[in-house]
Amino acid sequence: MQKIIKMPKILSNNIYDTYNFLANLQHTIIDCSENEIILDFSACPFSHAIFTAFIGSLSVWAIYSGKIIKYRVKKNSQLYKYFKRSGLYSFITGDIVNYTNGNTIPFRKVLMDDSEIIDYIDNILKLAPVKLSGNAEEILFKNIYEIFNNSVEHSNAKYGVYACGHWLPKIKELVFSVYDTGIGIPERIKTQINPDFTSKDAMKWALLKGNSTKQLDNGAPRGVGLSELKNFIRLNKGAFNIVSNDIYYSYNQEDTYIYLDKPIIGTMISFIIRNDEEHIYIA
Repeated sequence: MQKIIKMPKILSNNIYDTYNFLANLQHTIIDCSENEIILDFSACPFSHAIFTAFIGSLSVWAIYSGKIIKYRVKKNSQLYKYFKRSGLYSFITGDIVNYTNGNTIPFRKVLMDDSEIIDYIDNILKLAPVKLSGNAEEILFKNIYEIFNNSVEHSNAKYGVYACGHWLPKIKELVFSVYDTGIGIPERIKTQINPDFTSKDAMKWALLKGNSTKQLDNGAPRGVGLSELKNFIRLNKGAFNIVSNDIYYSYNQEDTYIYLDKPIIGTMISFIIRNDEEHIYIA
């Protein structure tokens, strides 16, 4: 049995409906009775790079649900070319040819290895010519490292952690996202911190400097990653998104919290860093 799912005309970071659609899509893939699923991108000429990690993870959810998933994209379309450059095409098809270029951190499953995470973050910071002082680069490195550390070691990611990054030279933006298949930020905080929290309360708690469920394990103050990264994005006038369980959080010069119609499984964290002559960082 086959199920064809028509993808929206556009998957935009600025359209909240995109996040609702992707959350519902994840559940459809897991719960549907059909054993072959086709994601039809024929009418979708554009998918923001911020969604690549999540879109790639859908094939993993299908496999673990005993299903086959296929991505239908018009050959030689801009989206087809982007899927190749991002490494998503090779991951899905098993093609050993490297189609990526110097503007890409290819889509991949992130292994639970500290040295690999460090190398991966180094590659992220080298990808775009963002102007950073030595101290500022160290701070940003630590922020991103804690996000990976949370995703790999503390999310209880059942089927792994996936990441992808892209430098967009025409608009001078670095886009990066990491998605884990774990318990989710609100659920973890409700379980370990306060069961009376709403998902919005839990997300606000996670974004406060010094707050981290890891501090319960060793008594040490942690939790600088999300708050400091948000502060960096604020100065940069970039964007920062978290989608976890039933809550969507966005920072784009102001905080936005919106509940999803259906919760996603796990957590997707993404950020956009701008690079132009007005954004030079000193710390």
